Amino acid sequence: MLSYALLFVFIFLLLRDYKKGVIFTAFIVQPLTYIGSGIGEISLYYILAFFALILFPITPYFKNIKTYPKLLLIPTCLMAISYLVTNSICRKPHTVLIISNIITQFIFPVILWCVLTDDNKLKAAVKLLCYMCVISILVMIPEQIFKHNYFTDLIMHTCVISDFVIDADTIRYGLKRINSIFSYFSTCGMFGYLSAYILWIMGSKYKIRQNYYFVLLLLMMLLSFSSGSRATFLGIFCVLIGLFTDSKFQQNNIFKILLGLCILLSPIIVSYVGDILDSMISSDSNKAVTGSSSEMRMLQWEACLPYFEQSPIWGNGRMYIWEEVAPRNPIIQGAESIFFSLTVDYGIMGVITYLIMIGSATILLYKKERRLAFLPIGYFLILSLSPDAGIQYNLLLTFVVLSYKLINSYNNKAM
Repeated sequence: MLSYALLFVFIFLLLRDYKKGVIFTAFIVQPLTYIGSGIGEISLYYILAFFALILFPITPYFKNIKTYPKLLLIPTCLMAISYLVTNSICRKPHTVLIISNIITQFIFPVILWCVLTDDNKLKAAVKLLCYMCVISILVMIPEQIFKHNYFTDLIMHTCVISDFVIDADTIRYGLKRINSIFSYFSTCGMFGYLSAYILWIMGSKYKIRQNYYFVLLLLMMLLSFSSGSRATFLGIFCVLIGLFTDSKFQQNNIFKILLGLCILLSPIIVSYVGDILDSMISSDSNKAVTGSSSEMRMLQWEACLPYFEQSPIWGNGRMYIWEEVAPRNPIIQGAESIFFSLTVDYGIMGVITYLIMIGSATILLYKKERRLAFLPIGYFLILSLSPDAGIQYNLLLTFVVLSYKLINSYNNKAM
C-alpha cells in the first residue's frame, strides 16, 4: 500500500512541479532503487524515470539538452549502442529490461542536468542529498548498536520490494556490516563515498554552513567504513587525498581535530590499515576476515572465461551471468568485480565503453577541479573489487553532474 502511495505522490509532484519532481527522484528515490512501485516488481525509480522522460519534451528544460557535456554524451551513447547490439544478437534477449536500463542509467542523468539550471535548484539538490545523508547516519547508529537493521524490516513489511535487500549479520573489523537505508552494504558504502565529494565541494567552496558540511562529510566516510566493504576503503582513500590537499579544509578546525586524532591513533590506524590491505591481497588472511579474496576472484574468472569465449566481442546478453553462469558455477556468488558481468554479458565492447565512460567523466571533472577527478576513479576502483549490485552507472553520472554544476556555479561567482 505504501508503494502505491509513494508512486502517486511522486507522479503528482512531477506533474505539479517538474523540476522538483526530477530532483526528488534523483536524490531520494534513485539511491533506494529496491523500493517497488506496486506495479508488479517494477522499481519506483524506474517508473518515475520513465514518466519524467515522457514529460521532458514538453517542459521548458528540454532546450537545455544541447548543453549536456559531450564528454558524458559520447560514452553514454556508445554504452547504449553496445547494449542494443548485444541484445539484438544474443540468444536470449531482454529488450524491455535493456530499454529500461538505457532510460534509467543514461537518459535520466541528462534530464537531471537540464533541470539543474540555477543556484536555487542546486541548493534544493544539495539539501535533499544532505537529508539522505543525515537519515542514513541516524539509521546506522541503532543498527550498529543492536546489530540489526530495523529500518530494513520496516521497509520489507510496508513496501513492495523490487530487488534484493540484505541485512548482513556479519562482523568485520569489529563492526557490523551495515546497509543503513540501502539495499546492501556495498551500496551503502558507495553512496557514502559519492556523497562525501559533494559535501567536500560545499564545505570547501562555500562559506555558508562550512562546519556542518565538513562534519557530515566525516560521518559519511564513517558510514562507508562501517559498510565493511574493503573495496570502499579505496574510495575513502580517494576522498582523503582531496581533503588533505585542500588548503581551505586545512584551515578549518575540523581538519586540525582530524589530523590530531590521526596522529594520536596512528599506531592503531597503521595496524588496522595493514590488516585491511592484507585481507584484500592475501587469500590466507581472509580466514579471519570472511569475504572475497584474490584467489576467489581468480576462480570466478576461470568460471566466467568459457562463457566469455562464446561471444568475446559483444557478449552473451543482459543477465546471462546470473541466469546461466552463476547457477552452474556456485563460486560466482556475488561476482566480486564489475568486469565479470561486463565481459560475460557485454563482451569486449562492454568493457571498452565502460572504460571510456570512466575516462571521460574523469577528464570532465579534472578540467573543473583537479581533485574531483578522483570521484570516477574511486568509483572504478570500488567496482573493480566488489559486486555492482545496486550501484548502476546512473548513480555515478548523477554525482558527476551535480559536482560539475556546483563547481561551475562557484567559478562563475568567483569571476
